[in-house]
Amino acid sequence: MNTAMQKVSDAVIKLKYNNELIFWKEEFTSSKGKVVTISAPELRSYIKKENFRVIDGEPVRLKGSIATRVTPDEIFKHCLKYVETFEDPVIESAFIRQGETLLLKNKGIIISLQECEIPHLMDTKTKSYHFYKNGILKVEEASDFKLISYENAKGFIWKEEIKDRDFHILNDQDIEKAMFSKFLKNITNDEDHFISLCSAIGYLIHGYKDERKPICIIINDENLVDEGKPEGGTGKGLIVKAISQIIEKAMYNGKNSDFTNNKFAFQNVRVTTGVIVIDDAPRNFDLEALFSVLTDDMPIERKHKEVKVIPYEKSPKFVITTNYSIKGTSSSYKRRRFDTFLTNHYSDVRTPSDEFGCEFFHGWDAEEWKLFDFFMMGCLRKYLTEGLITFENEALRLKMLKNETSSDFFELMEERFNLKNILYSYNAVRQTLISEYGEKYYFLEKNKRKIVEWVEMYAGEKGHGIKKSRGGAGTNFTFQ
Repeated sequence: MNTAMQKVSDAVIKLKYNNELIFWKEEFTSSKGKVVTISAPELRSYIKKENFRVIDGEPVRLKGSIATRVTPDEIFKHCLKYVETFEDPVIESAFIRQGETLLLKNKGIIISLQECEIPHLMDTKTKSYHFYKNGILKVEEASDFKLISYENAKGFIWKEEIKDRDFHILNDQDIEKAMFSKFLKNITNDEDHFISLCSAIGYLIHGYKDERKPICIIINDENLVDEGKPEGGTGKGLIVKAISQIIEKAMYNGKNSDFTNNKFAFQNVRVTTGVIVIDDAPRNFDLEALFSVLTDDMPIERKHKEVKVIPYEKSPKFVITTNYSIKGTSSSYKRRRFDTFLTNHYSDVRTPSDEFGCEFFHGWDAEEWKLFDFFMMGCLRKYLTEGLITFENEALRLKMLKNETSSDFFELMEERFNLKNILYSYNAVRQTLISEYGEKYYFLEKNKRKIVEWVEMYAGEKGHGIKKSRGGAGTNFTFQ
């Protein structure tokens, strides 16, 4: 068919279909009758018109400000459903054959779709957005909560970010009426401890990440930091579940996960994942294995797929729950960790469900959910206003020191090596430990630097300065 005839044919087809956007051409032959050919450029135009886009290389469909992930199969079925409205078996048959090649095998049309024109609505340093059925909640430091309609959103929102419940703005005095707030009161020592824990929760549900402060939250048991027989049931799991009611989490078993050698370790992390939970980390958990993903972009490698990188500002935050204290007191560790501890108000034989008479989250009515959301946003506002609030507890610091070193070492230093302006030798500390406490300290003979590190940790906790000098028995130290 020549060009002039093709234009006439195309015009006739448009009139035939009331100028609706169609993505096929029709011609009639004496041997085959009507022949339908799918036009790739026009199919792509139709898909674009139906608000299909790509975000970070993945196809999505936009409905207003809401973005939903879709697969090539779903795009194919969407187009087929449109074709079926014309009730023409020839067109349907042509699309099934040719559309499969264009959309499912070659995927060139999908790959070439336009990138989403609007940015993702993300938290900033001073603002946080949370998505409910009745609107977008905007939380700012020291400000009243505000609900914004989705029509007025200044960016797109992932559909899975929207919680299946409404948010209700209550009076500020209602913030601590929530059952979850009362639960947190029970597992903290006093008001300062409670506020500190609330600030940690607020930090985790705030999507903004400051490159200068890459922090991992570590939740521990107050009375079991340095014990050999840890017990659980203090409430760490409920805190994690509470956070996951607000943001998406990726859960890892701390005892079975390898973050050093497993390149697929983070394969279940998505761009919408807000927090990575490492649950029940063991005594020897290596926090340093997380340093690179705490402070830099996060590479995500899935089996048989190319590596994708989540930029630092979009990557999840980390929280570790453990029955032990996680080792690491040097400045590089301190910059990357925020420790919070729970009292042993609850145990395996005394649970929150026993005390409150219902299962948390599963057993709540609409009123309790209303109070819960309001409280959690109160934690977020507290964090935005004051940042992470440290709870100072000398007893806990000493327990962490004992875990970093040993209880035997600490007691020895307290009894024999704690005076200022007295010359001591590192060798004397090491030999005394070995002679009085036995073979478990033989490793100090091969790792002589370790006793120097321990003494420096002890001095730091006690607020001592250290002056080193050389002597006949090796290196000496004096506390100042």
